[in-house]
Amino acid sequence: MQKNPYIEISIASPQYAWLRLNGKVVFEENKEIKEAYMNNPIIKSQYKTADNPIFKVFYLENPHGTIADFSGKEPYVF
Repeated sequence: MQKNPYIEISIASPQYAWLRLNGKVVFEENKEIKEAYMNNPIIKSQYKTADNPIFKVFYLENPHGTIADFSGKEPYVF
């Protein structure tokens, strides 16, 4: 993601509905934001502190996505 920041993430439910989300990754180095993530016990147990060099926070710039399923309904595009 550092060399090519354009990504797409796709997830599906057991009922075969899916979400596709894409955009440009922007890494967030704001210490207060990283500290806030440490309130999540799963994240804290894995990374210990916000200063851990492998702990990265990012968001998607100009995200686009689709929510769809096999129901025949028009997909929701955003």
